[in-house]
Amino acid sequence: MKKILLSLFILGSFYVSAQDIDIKKGKVLFDKKEVVLVEGKKRVYTLSDIQNKPILSIEYKAEPYPYGGNKIWFRLIDLTSNQSNDFETDMKGFSLFNLEKDIVKTFSNGQYKIITSNGIDQSIVQQILQLDKRDIQEEYNNEILDYNKLLDELTELVKSNGIYFDNKGIIYQNNIKIGQILYSPSGFSVDNYTLVENNNYKVGEFGGNSLEISDLNKVYSLKLKELENPLKDKSSRDIKNNKFFTQIVGFALKNGFALNTQLQIKNSTEERVDYQNKIAEAKANSSNLYDVPGFLIDEKGNKVAGKLSINFENATSKVEKSNIESLPENYGKSVYVKAVNEKGKEKSTRYKSNTGAKFCTDSGDCYIGLKTIGNVFNSIGNVMSLSTDFSYFYKILNEDNGFLILEEPSNNKLYIKIPNQEKALYLGNNNDDKLEKNFNEYIKCSLNVTDFDLKSVDGIKTFFEKYKTTCK
Repeated sequence: MKKILLSLFILGSFYVSAQDIDIKKGKVLFDKKEVVLVEGKKRVYTLSDIQNKPILSIEYKAEPYPYGGNKIWFRLIDLTSNQSNDFETDMKGFSLFNLEKDIVKTFSNGQYKIITSNGIDQSIVQQILQLDKRDIQEEYNNEILDYNKLLDELTELVKSNGIYFDNKGIIYQNNIKIGQILYSPSGFSVDNYTLVENNNYKVGEFGGNSLEISDLNKVYSLKLKELENPLKDKSSRDIKNNKFFTQIVGFALKNGFALNTQLQIKNSTEERVDYQNKIAEAKANSSNLYDVPGFLIDEKGNKVAGKLSINFENATSKVEKSNIESLPENYGKSVYVKAVNEKGKEKSTRYKSNTGAKFCTDSGDCYIGLKTIGNVFNSIGNVMSLSTDFSYFYKILNEDNGFLILEEPSNNKLYIKIPNQEKALYLGNNNDDKLEKNFNEYIKCSLNVTDFDLKSVDGIKTFFEKYKTTCK
């Protein structure tokens, strides 16, 4: 993995430095060749040809959004015709301390390559001037005006419905609890908040200055600034009419959440039933197990009978909206066994794949926790989750005296395990040379990988029989 990341870094560095662009004493140089002169004053940059004839000016414009971030755009003026236009680019990261360099970078490598190795490209200048005429400052002013009107409307919605809050984020109407805002500190700069009904139905989430409220058919989004609130700051004074809580709940009300005894989505009973049917169908067609009768054998050989639950995939990802909670682990790494304890109470116990546990359903499907070799980009998600646990629960397709044919339940990728190896070998490598190398190192025998069909269960069984008679 380190080699792969290093290769990507080297490739990226080569791409960026393929053409050396530099600025020295107001001169823009391409591969040490002077192509354009640049002079900046109060965020206005004049570009001149190498004979010092002014050609155009580019003004950097930025206005702050009330919820964080900036509206960034440019005003281009053709100094020969005095034509101008406002426009935006796909470049967003600008530093006021290196603004001149960022401007040159934007207009030499970005969406509009005005500065080239041959000087100023007039065709790009004309392209910008011929775009729809815009006054982006006016657009921004109207956008902020509309935004503030919306926040006022949300506040009035909450106030007119007699809604208020306490220091635990509980939402009341006429002294009756109708929902709650839950706080989930992330440990980083972005915290998360969840708006739920009394029945714990998730209405929406706020995180990273973005609020999303969902009904069964659509997701509504709003940018918000995280304001003072008692869930995070116990010294907060504004609790009952908390502005931050008010904006979250007001946005829910505005987008179809009616108020009776609790927050409710304004959808018909048929829509709710249809949605729940879609969830049930998605779960039934997945590789996941949900409270399936069976048993587990732990690393000490103890057998536990009960109901098995494990997530191998996000079963509801294709359903438009899901409030079904995923089991709290990386897919395929933990199985939960719900069993009755000595006190007669049902208790769920978690067993991890890295312990080598094995479990089977009453229908006869069995799974085993193993580490593997040969699959760098496996579906377990270790790279993305920064996990150091490279084990997984694999489904056993065939077992014969320690010879195992395995697959990943979510994608049917095949693996094998032989008795003298602790790990399983991945067989789905599309690189024939890599597969052959892994195969030879794994079996430590003179058998040739190309003599066997390792893409099928029958082909693997043939290999196992040959291995038993040839390899010691």
